[in-house]
Amino acid sequence: MRQMSGALRLVLLLAALPVAAFSTACGSDTKKVEAEEWVEALCEAAADFDEATDEIGDKFAEVSLDDTAAAKDDTADLLKEQKDAAKDFRADFGKIGQPDIDGGAKVIDAFEDQFKENDDRIGEMSDRVADIDEDADFMEAFMEIADDIGEPDFRSKLEDVADDHDEVEDLIALIDDDPDCAAIIFDEDEAASNTDTPPTTRTPITTAPAKTTNEKWVAGICTALTGWVGDLEDANTALQSDTEKAASAKDLKALLVDFLKDGRAETVNMRKEIAALKAPDVKDGAAIHKVFVDVSDDLVKVFDGLVTDAEKLDTSSLQKVADQLDVFVGRVESSFDEVGESFDKLDLYDPGELDQLFQTRPECQGF
Repeated sequence: MRQMSGALRLVLLLAALPVAAFSTACGSDTKKVEAEEWVEALCEAAADFDEATDEIGDKFAEVSLDDTAAAKDDTADLLKEQKDAAKDFRADFGKIGQPDIDGGAKVIDAFEDQFKENDDRIGEMSDRVADIDEDADFMEAFMEIADDIGEPDFRSKLEDVADDHDEVEDLIALIDDDPDCAAIIFDEDEAASNTDTPPTTRTPITTAPAKTTNEKWVAGICTALTGWVGDLEDANTALQSDTEKAASAKDLKALLVDFLKDGRAETVNMRKEIAALKAPDVKDGAAIHKVFVDVSDDLVKVFDGLVTDAEKLDTSSLQKVADQLDVFVGRVESSFDEVGESFDKLDLYDPGELDQLFQTRPECQGF
């Protein structure tokens, strides 16, 4: 169930996003930085990231290609290092503040969107490398994956912002004034990277109601997880609206605590729904079901910890709340990511027809 475990981990990361998005509630207190100073700090962070990436590239050049199985393992470790480097870059970026220009907030949003897209790319590459046939030529297979995934197109995202905010065009020019920095932030080759990618074929989605034990289990798992994510997103939408009316740091803290308590309640409900399902009727059905039950248990514990931490936030000023939220958001993302890794245990078991059902059941299309 390797492909499915990757998709399920992504579901948990998506669920973490609404919680992390609360950090924007303090947008009115975000540090504003002169454009030149902001770009200088951005380029310093980018240079650190580039150095880390170069070191990872050097290690990749030393990977032995004689044994595809070993090459897959070594590359998996390096992709994890790349993910960690990207996380460090994102953390450094979060400390820079917001460029003090018209459209500055939109610039931050564009960077955050790109960070998320880059995380997804690393995740996809990790999953596809893991699926390389051990009889295949590793480098040939790896390069095919890299060409298929292509490179991100970030310049166009900023240019879209600049269409409505002229000062963003000046910000882009400041980045371009440092060629080394621009080479890291922008990539000019992405437009042609996917022009020859063949159309993807998809397995037809069934519309028949779930009847068998396996169909009911898969439908139940997907309904519980996608419903849970949807509930968190709905709560987050309400949260964002309420934070605009918050008059103090104490109000913001109260809203966050209430939001997390609601999230915990929704997670408890999700756990009950999963625990109530009958294990699938496949060879490793009981073990597979236990993975999902254990993950839901761990998620409840995560929310317990988040509520406790939120209740301890210092509300003596909006700035202190904002500073603490930077750390808090990192905790949210790392906690959900850690729990998501539990889905890797699914790779140990024979899923039988479950993989096919996850692809064809309509309840699972949210994945």
